[in-house]
Amino acid sequence: MAAVLYFVGRTLVAQWNEYRNAPVGIELHWGFILASGAVVFATYMLLVEIWRRIVSEWRATIGFADAARIWFISILGQYVPGRVWQIVAMGRLAERSNVPPSAAAGSAIINTVVQIAVGLAVGVTAGSRALDTILNGHGTFGGVVAVAAIVGVLMLPAIVPRLLKTASRATGRTFDIGALPRRAIYIAIVGNIAAWILYGWAFQLLVAGVLGRAPGRLIDYVAAYALSYVIGYLAFVMPAGAVVREAVQTMALTTLVAVNTKEAAIIAIVSRLWLTVLQVIPGLLYLAQPTRLRRKPTRDGTNTTPPR
Repeated sequence: MAAVLYFVGRTLVAQWNEYRNAPVGIELHWGFILASGAVVFATYMLLVEIWRRIVSEWRATIGFADAARIWFISILGQYVPGRVWQIVAMGRLAERSNVPPSAAAGSAIINTVVQIAVGLAVGVTAGSRALDTILNGHGTFGGVVAVAAIVGVLMLPAIVPRLLKTASRATGRTFDIGALPRRAIYIAIVGNIAAWILYGWAFQLLVAGVLGRAPGRLIDYVAAYALSYVIGYLAFVMPAGAVVREAVQTMALTTLVAVNTKEAAIIAIVSRLWLTVLQVIPGLLYLAQPTRLRRKPTRDGTNTTPPR
């Protein structure tokens, strides 16, 4: 918690300073901005439900309220450099809600890997022009990477057990998540495609809220947001992909949408600040609540509360 608060605070201060030192004036249109936030929260709810359905494929159950709490708290882990903390937090918190360890770990891995792979595929498909500019005329390479990402996701049931065996031999610890249900992967793919489209719509509304207009097509905003998010995520050293995400988003906007470099930079800064607020506030509110531990049934039918 201390690490999360430190890195979140540092990120917010840096973003606020960038916003205050913006090279052009900003006139915010709060109706569009609030509408953007509403779409983002609707997307969060969709992602929570997707994760619940992934968990259910291991024949485990978790209520929507508990799933939302776990999802919002674990997302704070992305602000700590390393990227692994979000997956670890989701798995551990799920276990404390009586989700079997195999389901908790397996669903956390699938949830993260599929989200990034689908985001890469969606961004490359929708934003081939921007990617070609970012890669200096080598946009075809991005397409190959996207196809490889989707193929890799479909092969997760065969790949993950082998990776875990290698990790077990290297660390001397046992990592058992059982068999990866293929249906869980299909659910994650379809759900995340819808989520990335909703994120693009929210981004388009935010641009209208910052500039007073939103030139271009929805698909352009889907591409700009997905590409910047995924490339920023892969820059695992930076908290939440800071700096990298903004740079890619600026380039994508200037290539795909009729805005100049200064306007694109402002949009990237405001987008980062707004998204950080939407992620951090719910997560910290959930984190401040007392932990509710589920009672585990014993062999004689009575319930016991696990130790804190």
